[in-house]
Amino acid sequence: MDTWRKLTTLLNKPFPENESRFGKPKTALIVSLFITFFLIIFEPFGIASLGSDRYLICVGFGAMTFFTSIIYEFTVGQLLNLKGKGRKWTYGKWIIHNLGLMLFISLANFLFARLAIFGYIIWELLPDMIYGTFMVGIIPTLGLGAFALFRSERKHLDIASEMNSRTPALSSEERIKDAKAEGSIFDIPLTDIRYVEALQNYVKIGHITNSGECSSKSERATLKQILEQTHGSSIVKSHRSFLVNRDAIVSTEGNAQGLLLTLADCPTTIPVSRSFIPEFRTKQKT
Repeated sequence: MDTWRKLTTLLNKPFPENESRFGKPKTALIVSLFITFFLIIFEPFGIASLGSDRYLICVGFGAMTFFTSIIYEFTVGQLLNLKGKGRKWTYGKWIIHNLGLMLFISLANFLFARLAIFGYIIWELLPDMIYGTFMVGIIPTLGLGAFALFRSERKHLDIASEMNSRTPALSSEERIKDAKAEGSIFDIPLTDIRYVEALQNYVKIGHITNSGECSSKSERATLKQILEQTHGSSIVKSHRSFLVNRDAIVSTEGNAQGLLLTLADCPTTIPVSRSFIPEFRTKQKT
């Protein structure tokens, strides 16, 4: 039972999101090169019997892997919405996503092998190709995923610990009282705002009410418009979908996707994605 609990915890861990537009092609290229060189070096599945063309065929398998990965990532993966959003993107969902990808790669390489090498298709042999693809790819895929998860998680835990050590030991009241932001948006004083979340054509503003409770209200606006209105204040961007009041930050936690901010008198934790972490660390040091 304890083993099952540990496994469930692992599968539910937030998995690092790839924020770079070049991240998916880069990953696909690395995987494709790995498969190409694996086939050239070990010559499994009868590749050694293909004669002088075997190296070209190995490159063909690698190319099919690359293009299939790109197509899967930008079409099937998006249509099925396997990745979810933000903290919903877990190690378990990442595994499911990649199992689907390997299935598509199996089909693409099967078609390539049958048409390019033999000139005809025998569908009864497809399970053998699926088996071979999974045997080659499953262990390195899961291993690299686990390595990326724990490396990113450890890094952000260390950053969170560093930032917490520099956070002044002030109470919530003292922290907000010392805030220098002035003005308001949608009749909400900036010092009462805790976060702003993007919701398509609207934003949700988390704020403290006159009775001291944390509440939220939705307004038709964009994060860009809010940032322009609050320029020079403590309202800053922490994520592609969030703004946060820096003066309301009480503590920082870390996970594989980045940082999580705990705010004064507010139960909602706000993510800081990897691209915004350097800015938060630099401003805090100063």
